[in-house]
Amino acid sequence: MNFQPLKDFLDGYLSMLGIPGSDTSIYLDHKEIFRYSAGYDNKLLKTPMRQDLIYNIYSCTKIATMVATAQLIERGEISLLDPVYAYIPEFRDVRVKVTDERGNVVGSRPAARPMLIKHLVSMTSGLNYNVNVDSIKDAVARTEGRAPTIEICRALAGELLEFDPGDEFNYSLSHDVMGGVIEVATGESLEEYMRKNIFAPLGMSETSFIPDYSKRHRFATHYSFDPKTGATIIPFEDIGFRFGSEYYGGGGGLISTVDDYVLLMDALANGGVGKNGNRILASATVDLMRTNILTPEQTKSLWVNHSRAGYGYGWGVRMCVDKTYSGNLASLGEFEWDGKRLCFAMADPERRLAVFHAEHMGEYHDIVIPRLRNLIYSCIE
Repeated sequence: MNFQPLKDFLDGYLSMLGIPGSDTSIYLDHKEIFRYSAGYDNKLLKTPMRQDLIYNIYSCTKIATMVATAQLIERGEISLLDPVYAYIPEFRDVRVKVTDERGNVVGSRPAARPMLIKHLVSMTSGLNYNVNVDSIKDAVARTEGRAPTIEICRALAGELLEFDPGDEFNYSLSHDVMGGVIEVATGESLEEYMRKNIFAPLGMSETSFIPDYSKRHRFATHYSFDPKTGATIIPFEDIGFRFGSEYYGGGGGLISTVDDYVLLMDALANGGVGKNGNRILASATVDLMRTNILTPEQTKSLWVNHSRAGYGYGWGVRMCVDKTYSGNLASLGEFEWDGKRLCFAMADPERRLAVFHAEHMGEYHDIVIPRLRNLIYSCIE
């Protein structure tokens, strides 16, 4: 193995893009084979990256939420074909937008079919990613800022769907609603369930929905991309998906470290068995998670983002289905997802390879992810 090209990329190419810093861990068959920090945590103060930094991992959260979903399916506690209203009754009578030829909403109609758990898992529910709707604001105000997960889900049930459940792929708050389903099905908060059934079994001691402010000195500097100034520092808490103190966002609310979250990806790369020998999923379930669930027409919507070209979509993850489309060196069946500020999580069961890469700015997903992925595969040969 020769990781010098990867180090050069992390040191030079990311810096050229204006990305302040990054931290990367690679596991092969339960053993860490690469660990490298590049650049600055705080670019303004020239503070170097540290390997114990805590990140908002945004949509990499979805992988943990789908693992929790898969566990409940394994145990027979939920089914992909269950209607969502069986757990959250407010979803019984969902309605769909009616638009004119210009796309303006002119009314609504009853949905053609019930929304199923399958639709939440596959992002074909008809929901969108508008977090600024009045129903969410009202739920936050009504609960005096607590915004329990189930209350936000009930609020979303009153929003008009973009299309009938099952018709199209649309990246959305589907996994946030799935978090509410998990809470109802288990009688526990999403935080409690994941801690007991995923994080503790794998030894993930620093992954949570709840920021530990005694560790504030370890919070990674949080950036927003500005086309004029590049990386602009914003508050760590400014993520837009944490609606209240009791909201556990299954779509984007987790906080973690590189050393912690790579343990989850390592378990998924090794048939559901963690580095410490604890099993969180059956290998058959991991294979089901990484099986394409979209129709060919729905897959076209996924490929609009070039970092997803050549990929299908399973349970909260994209998986490699065509290596030739974008010159991908990954194994067929390799699966992954990334978050808003460009945390990137990857597992390859064929190679027993796992990756977690953390940044806190984002903006260059289409540029960074395909290159980073290919570099990793070329370096491990």
